[in-house]
Amino acid sequence: MLISRNAHTCSRNRSRHRQAIVTLETILWLPVIAILLAGVIEMGLIMTGSMHVAAASRLGAKLAAETVGLDASTTAATAVAIRGPVDDYLENAGYGPDATEGVRLQHNIGTNGGSAESGTCPEQNTPALPNPPTPAPHAVRVVVCVALPTVSPNLLKTFGFNTENLNLELATTHPYENQ
Repeated sequence: MLISRNAHTCSRNRSRHRQAIVTLETILWLPVIAILLAGVIEMGLIMTGSMHVAAASRLGAKLAAETVGLDASTTAATAVAIRGPVDDYLENAGYGPDATEGVRLQHNIGTNGGSAESGTCPEQNTPALPNPPTPAPHAVRVVVCVALPTVSPNLLKTFGFNTENLNLELATTHPYENQ
């Protein structure tokens, strides 16, 4: 009887030891798994947002390319006019009203071309638009800027990876259709 009691006690101690090891491993690996999961979710949301912003940029470039009488004097008004449909597109995509930080319109129409923004959006110079005196076709470029927290909830901020001050900036260049 003494032998079976010792075997039973030893078996119980091994079971407790295994439970303690499993608990310790879980405590050690849980933060790593949480960071990886948050990173995968964050990247997925950023990629989806990037596709929506690219589509909004294509919409803005198409609208600018169809604008009759676009020149240096009408660039600013056209930039303001295309921001509305771009914001509407992003609102319908689920990013809320006035999702854009800004929309920039650049073109090489007329003698000097033009560049204007509605909101805050930096100028894109690569690739360069062709110079107007050359026989190259006239083109318009629309850059749409959206704050990254608009498309993603900044899940990694807790772990020290802050995306709060970053922007998505996507540009589309389109041939001007009303020459």
